[in-house]
Amino acid sequence: MNNQIKVKYSKKGLANYFGTHIEINNKLKYNKPLRDYVVKHELGHSNKFDLLHEFKIDWKIMPSLFIFVLSNPSTWRDFSPVQVRKKSIIYDLNLTILYSFIILLTIILIKIL
Repeated sequence: MNNQIKVKYSKKGLANYFGTHIEINNKLKYNKPLRDYVVKHELGHSNKFDLLHEFKIDWKIMPSLFIFVLSNPSTWRDFSPVQVRKKSIIYDLNLTILYSFIILLTIILIKIL
């Protein structure tokens, strides 16, 4: 039995794990180290809540990833907690909680200062 997850390329977004496959930006085809890192990261996702997984970052690859994201605006949509894909709305629980925490922390800091 083949348990290998299929990788599909997309023109939008950075990367997403869908349980049955991983979708990554087609421009990553030309950057093997970054592509391999992104695929490995996506394979680490599960369908459960796991906010800490997003912070498990190889800091050596971070500059390349940051430059790639900044230079490819189509990847920015993956940083939104709500997306519309194929006529359906997808919520990212991890990002929703993370952004809520950042907003709450910002409000608290503004009130204190």
